[in-house]
Amino acid sequence: MNDISDLLRELLDRYSNTSDLDREFRRMLRDDATLKEDYEMWCDERGYKPSTGYRDYIDEIVESQDSIWDTYHEFGNNI
Repeated sequence: MNDISDLLRELLDRYSNTSDLDREFRRMLRDDATLKEDYEMWCDERGYKPSTGYRDYIDEIVESQDSIWDTYHEFGNNI
């Protein structure tokens, strides 16, 4: 079984939050039936729709990272 969360984090690290990430993930799903099944199960377990689940998850990660930086700056820690 593929760990979809880890895979999406790796893609985010590699492609940043770009359309390249979207294309690559869709290509991977198209080329790997097992990955597609694992992804659909992952979406179901987390309450995501398969059509947008990966994007919703990526957006949550990005928002979480932004929130950490906002908090850091809020307390006067400027880089």
